[in-house]
Amino acid sequence: MLLTAATALPLSLPAMETKAQEAGTTIGERSEWQVEKCAVFAAALDRILKRMGEEGVTPAFIANNRAYIDSGCLSDVDACPETAKDIEIANGLTIATMNAGAASSFSPFRCRPKG
Repeated sequence: MLLTAATALPLSLPAMETKAQEAGTTIGERSEWQVEKCAVFAAALDRILKRMGEEGVTPAFIANNRAYIDSGCLSDVDACPETAKDIEIANGLTIATMNAGAASSFSPFRCRPKG
């Protein structure tokens, strides 16, 4: 009997495996992947700030990144990079999370108008 991809793969995953990969909307409901991405983001922020220091970094940029992490990387936070150093940090965080397999849209870097 010839096996093809269609015959070798199950048509659907068991419910338990599917549930483990579903994105949660609260810290307690996060999937393992959501937890891992957030841990990578948090560790990268700490490493980058330790290496570069906070001089020239907008306090709100750091605070909003920390708020994002504290939310389990679930909140719709605007961590708007305003200075050259903010942008350098945002670039480093984006690269770190993308290297771990996250999409570039995972990071909280937005500069929406206030009001």
